[in-house]
Parts: sequence; C-alpha cells; structure tokens
Amino acid sequence: MPTDSAEAADRLSQRRVRVLQAVMILFAVQAGRPQVDMPQRTVEFVGHFAWLALALVLFLILRTGGFWLRDPALRALANDEVTRANRADAMEWGFTAAIITAIIGCVVASLTAMPSVFAFKLVILIGLFVATFRFIKLERAALA
Repeated sequence: MPTDSAEAADRLSQRRVRVLQAVMILFAVQAGRPQVDMPQRTVEFVGHFAWLALALVLFLILRTGGFWLRDPALRALANDEVTRANRADAMEWGFTAAIITAIIGCVVASLTAMPSVFAFKLVILIGLFVATFRFIKLERAALA
C-alpha cells in the first residue's frame, strides 16, 4: 500500500508541473496586452480582476504546493523535502526578479509617465513568471 501512495504522489507532482506550465503560459498571454489606464468599463474590470485572481492562485500554488482538496497524507507525500526546497528556491528567484523589475520600473517611472497599474502588473508578472519557471525546471529535474 505505501508504494501505491508514493506512486499517486509522484503522479500528482508530475501533474502539478504540467498544470503550472499551462497556467504560466495563460498568465503571460493574458498580460500580453497591457492595460495602461485604470479600467473604465465593466468588461475591463472583469479582465483586470480575473488576471489578479489568476496571479493569486499561481502565487498560492507556489507558496503551498497546491492540492488543497486532496487527502492531507497524499499532499504531504507530494510536497516532500525536495519539492519544498524547490519551491523555496523558486520563490527566492521570483522575489529577486520582482525587486529588480520594481527598481527598473521606478527609474523608468521617474523619467516618464508610467501608470502605476502597468508598473504593478509588470512586477507581479515578472516575479511570478520567474518563480514558476524556476520551480518547473527544478521539479522536472527532480522527477526525471
């Protein structure tokens, strides 16, 4: 029976990598048409808040490992020490990328009229994209 749990946790880990890849691509594509002004119409608000909700979900998956509705024992097996170390490393890379993006954005905003919504979305996009990409790369290496 323990091998069945370990195999199920391994399958969940592989699925997490595939899902994160798809979500990361969707997240980046949605930010492909940056909105420079605050939303005015209802559809713009919906798109804006949907992107922010996706950013929050992506962040929570990276922060907690996901699988919130799964059996706690299986979730613990899928979030082993290697995965936790990979998530920590990925979050460190994402934080570094976000800070560098914020510093560059601050310089650009000092010289131009960069809207704050655009700057915040850029920091979120770059930080989460780098963290997710790093986590996927490390998990693939660990699962191979």
